[in-house]
Amino acid sequence: MNIQELYDLIESHLDNEICSPPNKKMKRIKLPIPEEYGGGVVTGYGYEDTIRNLISRISDQIRTHSEAPLFSECWEKWITIKSGQEKSPSTIESYKGIAKRHLLPFFKSKHIDQITADDIQLFFNSIINLSRSVSTQSKAILSGIFDRAARMGYIDHNPMQYKYERSKKEGMKVVLQDTDLLNVISHLEDLLDTGDRRDYLYFCFLCFTALRRGEILGLRWKDINFETNEISICNNVTYPNGTHIPTVRQPKDGSTGKVRLHSGLAERIRRYQSKPNNYVIPYSDTEPTRPVTRSMFDKLWHRCSNILDLKGATSHSFRASYATMLNAHCDHIDPKTLQSALRHKTPDLAMKVYVKPNINKTLQAEDEYDAWL
Repeated sequence: MNIQELYDLIESHLDNEICSPPNKKMKRIKLPIPEEYGGGVVTGYGYEDTIRNLISRISDQIRTHSEAPLFSECWEKWITIKSGQEKSPSTIESYKGIAKRHLLPFFKSKHIDQITADDIQLFFNSIINLSRSVSTQSKAILSGIFDRAARMGYIDHNPMQYKYERSKKEGMKVVLQDTDLLNVISHLEDLLDTGDRRDYLYFCFLCFTALRRGEILGLRWKDINFETNEISICNNVTYPNGTHIPTVRQPKDGSTGKVRLHSGLAERIRRYQSKPNNYVIPYSDTEPTRPVTRSMFDKLWHRCSNILDLKGATSHSFRASYATMLNAHCDHIDPKTLQSALRHKTPDLAMKVYVKPNINKTLQAEDEYDAWL
């Protein structure tokens, strides 16, 4: 029995069994659907909706008859191969988090050869309000999985060759301008009123360096050299798969090395210097060799955001602010220098993504142009 025959069969039994209108009690309708196509009882409002739901169920049952592996099986094989290609551990953990929270719940039960372009677009529709990084990483994962499936002969072509509308939400909207950043710095001492010096120390590093959140949380006092004014980037604290348990790893590819310890930062943190193996942002005074958990960090951020006027900025916003200020106020700056300061693989990433317009610099340029005219 094909889909059309089943449709006709359903239609003939529904002529006199239309569901009650929405303002009345819903009516349950039994239909003679063969067990191999799901069978059972369907509940719904209205003739057309009931027909549509049933045809969808029957179609899904038929589509499951495939010799190709499930999406979840293809994912497991792909991520295993990817992990062995010397990819950054943090990137692999990020991929796993995206798959666990978004991709697997959506595609898990589908066979790889039964996933259509419409299915993929529906997936991107489902994450429309999430950050662009979720869309970008999802696209990379799906492209890799489908590309391998095509090479293995499970599918004819990679459906990711088509263009899909992805998240409209822009990442990193807030970048602190000159006065905003200086205002935060001028109120850093207010954080000591919380009674937790970790609040103060975290924001000191946030304001005076371009370190990522995990790199700050992974700092030990032995990584800070007050004699040479250098900070060694050796560790990165992450919270894989949305857990609260910290994992200490090496930083992203190319992110290890040394960065400048600015005099303003050195003056503020020197008095809190502790034993070499203690974390700068420790779990507690009694357990200083453990990094903070995710819940501890969330509470830290909440406390500080109630004191400082952050303008909606996140930890990563300060990294973009650092790049923007560097580009706006340093005469001897160029893309390669920015790349080095932010520890990126390529110079264009710093210029295209991190450096934002600086209002004061723009006004100064307009004044100079006005004078020239």
